[in-house]
Amino acid sequence: MNPATSVARQGPRSYQEDRHHVTYIPDRKWQLLAVMDGHGGSEVSDFCEKNIFRMMSLENGNPAHSLSKLVFNLNSATYRYRAGSTFSAVIISDELDLVSVAILGDSPVVVLDAQGELHVSPEHNVRTNLNERIAAQERGGIYEGGYIYFGEGGLQMSRALGDMYLAKVLSREPEVYTIKNPVWVLVASDGLFDPGHKNTGNLMKEIEKFAKDGADAETLMDWAEKRGLEDNATAVVWCK
Repeated sequence: MNPATSVARQGPRSYQEDRHHVTYIPDRKWQLLAVMDGHGGSEVSDFCEKNIFRMMSLENGNPAHSLSKLVFNLNSATYRYRAGSTFSAVIISDELDLVSVAILGDSPVVVLDAQGELHVSPEHNVRTNLNERIAAQERGGIYEGGYIYFGEGGLQMSRALGDMYLAKVLSREPEVYTIKNPVWVLVASDGLFDPGHKNTGNLMKEIEKFAKDGADAETLMDWAEKRGLEDNATAVVWCK
C-alpha cells in the first residue's frame, strides 16, 4: 500500500492546535489517517494524536466498527476536558479495496473513487448544516451569529470531543460510512479550505481536479497558502 503524505502549517495564528496521525497496520493491511482540529487549547487534539493507536480495536476486522469504537474510547477519555477538538479519520483497507470514514465535527474528508465520483464528508457545523443546528437547539443550545451557545461558551460545531461546558448540547456520535474502490483520499482541517465555511463548495470543485491528478499533501498546502491561510491548516493524503 502506498504511504500517505502529510503537512501542517500554523498559518497566521500564534499557536498550532491541529494534530494528525498516520499509521500502517500490517496485520490487517490497513492504513489509518486522522486529523484533529483543536479549539480552546490543544489538550484534546494532543491526547488523540498520542493515544489513537492504543485505543484502536482490531477485534473483528471491520474498519467501520473499529472507527466507531475508537471514537467511543476517545470520547470516554476526553469528555471532561475544557478544550475540544474535531475528529476525522479513515481506515483504508488494501485487502477489501475500501475506505471507511468517521466524522465528528467539520474537518473534511474527501474521497475520489475509481468511477470518478467525489465523496465529501458531512459538516457538523451549525452555520452550514441546518439539521445539525436544529438538533443542537433541541438539546438546549442557543444559536446566534453562527455559533451554538450553552452557559459560558459557544462553538460552530454540533459534534466534537471535549468541550465539557457544552456537553449537554454536543453530540459525541460520529457519522461512519464506507466507500468502495478509493483511489485518492484527503483528510484535512478546515483551515485548508475555508474556516468560515462560506466558500467550501466552490473550493471542492478545485479539489476534484487535484484529486484526479493524484496531488499530494504539499501540493494542496501550496494551493491553500497561495489563497492565504486564515487558520491552522493540515492535509493528509493517500493516493493509490
